[in-house]
Amino acid sequence: MAVEFSVDEARERLVELLDRAESGEEIVITRFGAPSVQLLPVQGRSGGGFATGLIAGSWVVPAGAEAFDVGTDYWPDSSA
Repeated sequence: MAVEFSVDEARERLVELLDRAESGEEIVITRFGAPSVQLLPVQGRSGGGFATGLIAGSWVVPAGAEAFDVGTDYWPDSSA
């Protein structure tokens, strides 16, 4: 059974409705009292959200490196 929200309610609670739809709940938005659209999650979405993006976008300083220049793409010269 779908849960219905008016356009005004949906506008005020959009983030909540997106979360609920992504978790599998059927959300229908009504216009003038009649069903207009249904919120559905995109198929194939990883569902990882923000935390997955943070982990994927992070990097680790190499082990044993005393100094690592982030602005370059080479390892520091250890013979210096």
